[in-house]
Amino acid sequence: MNQVDPEVLDGVLEMLNELAGDWEYDGEITPDTRFLADLGLESLDIVVLGTLIQHRYGRLPFAEYLEELGQRPVEERDVTVAEVVAFVCENRQPSLEEV
Repeated sequence: MNQVDPEVLDGVLEMLNELAGDWEYDGEITPDTRFLADLGLESLDIVVLGTLIQHRYGRLPFAEYLEELGQRPVEERDVTVAEVVAFVCENRQPSLEEV
């Protein structure tokens, strides 16, 4: 498992804070914030967020990730910001600067 890149964490948190107004969420968003229980996201919100993350970090296997989440028991489907950041870090393609 890859280490979480602090720049990716900061970027995802920044993105979420920009979108929080659209979700009518005014609390603090941290790595422990859960997408369903805390932010109250609907499935369409999660798909849009996945698209935005891919625009920033490159193509990721989000469809497979969401499918895997859907296979979990209902009480285990919610994920935290930190879990999504870990997914991005593990699956993103290295930039030209990192090669």
